[in-house]
Amino acid sequence: MAGKLTDAKIAGAVAGRELLESLGRGLGSLSVRVTPSRRRVFYFRFKPPGGNQQRIELGIYSTEGAGDTLSLSKARRMAMQFATRYREHPDLRAHLEAERRNREVAERHRQDEEARKAAEASRGTLRALLEAYAAHLTAHGKRSGTDALAMFRRHVFEPWPAYADMRAGDLKPRDVTAILRTATEAGKGRTAGKLRSYIRAAYALALRAESDPTVPAAFVAFGIESNPAAVTAALSQYNRARDRTLTAGELGFYLRALEAAPPSEARDTLLLALLLGGQRPAQLLRATRADVDLHARTIRLLDPKGKRAQPRVHVLPLTDDAAAIVARRLELATVHVSRRERQQAKKEGRELPPPQESPWLFSASGKQPTRPETLCVAVRKLAAAAVADKALQKARATLGMFELRDVRRTCETMLGGLGVSRDVRAQIQSHGLGGIQQRHYDRHDYMREKAAALEQWGAYLRGLRDERVTPMAGRPARPAKQLQAL
Repeated sequence: MAGKLTDAKIAGAVAGRELLESLGRGLGSLSVRVTPSRRRVFYFRFKPPGGNQQRIELGIYSTEGAGDTLSLSKARRMAMQFATRYREHPDLRAHLEAERRNREVAERHRQDEEARKAAEASRGTLRALLEAYAAHLTAHGKRSGTDALAMFRRHVFEPWPAYADMRAGDLKPRDVTAILRTATEAGKGRTAGKLRSYIRAAYALALRAESDPTVPAAFVAFGIESNPAAVTAALSQYNRARDRTLTAGELGFYLRALEAAPPSEARDTLLLALLLGGQRPAQLLRATRADVDLHARTIRLLDPKGKRAQPRVHVLPLTDDAAAIVARRLELATVHVSRRERQQAKKEGRELPPPQESPWLFSASGKQPTRPETLCVAVRKLAAAAVADKALQKARATLGMFELRDVRRTCETMLGGLGVSRDVRAQIQSHGLGGIQQRHYDRHDYMREKAAALEQWGAYLRGLRDERVTPMAGRPARPAKQLQAL
């Protein structure tokens, strides 16, 4: 039905009826169709060359045109806009489809360009620099890479997102100071000192990138021209070295408590570290099956400490007690199936795969090595038990709480007391070996000397364990009756 549309006509239209209003010769029409649900819908109606009538939906009619609906006057304006384009492009639907495709292509280009710019900007941020530095440490076998990344996240990325997303080259010394001040005011002076060292080292690496071919090319892109952390205070007051050593009574208590504890990878790691003269637990935890030769009675550790480009190979002889621990770990080192995997296998009605050998000597799951933090917690429990032991208190054979790193220092000190030379102690603990003589001239493996020293050390430990070697007066110390499982 043609004619001028009015609100009254639209309101009186029945379902299935279409009302038309011509927009002019060759310009198409505005139409209203009433659906079975009595909704009134506006269309622009036109006829392309050589084709049938077509419609483009404009919207739903309402008297006021509130919200997403269209009033009659607004529908006319929209229809006239399509009419103008129809006169210029008689095949209007094909033209509109081409426009839609062009818009989609343009939108994709815009999004790609924004993503490219965002990626380019993120590559140059402080966050990207610190993450790249942590990855660089990890790639060179440095355990400090994991520690550095965790510290960056906790003390830079999370509390200081504005600094983290800033261009690394724009960071100022005052910005670094603000970051460090948050840690020092929270009573974490040692953490602030380590954080400063990591940030300083990251910038120093980027500064060398253009002139040092050993630095990954990714660091060149940061365009670093100065080191904002280098001029900040060194916080050396928080870097005081510990000098705590265990007494003979404490070490005997520690050894007896370890041997009395239920078998576990943490217990065996701590015992082996002690029997081998105070090895760094983090290095011992990285030991694999391939590092053990029970026939030759040796274990190979990799020492990445310091600025070594490649970890130093550190081979130690195994005494009878140490070899027994290693043999036990080789037997127990299997990949354990998790409860979730067992439940999934049961649900699917399939059998579990046979146990597989784990490459790691010290691992709870067999899939990754035990973390050093696990050992720190275990030693903290033993230290608390030693402090609470009445026999040690009565004999004045305890100096209070001790830490895992104090055990290594104690081993070095007591080995010296047994007459083991400084050179052999350095070979056993793999430190102080960076001099010219060691690097270029001394190719002796010191295996005979290390074996003799560790046999002597083992005999001394057995004496402490059996309370035959102790400077304590009065009744010998006894380990606490109730020790938590390690």
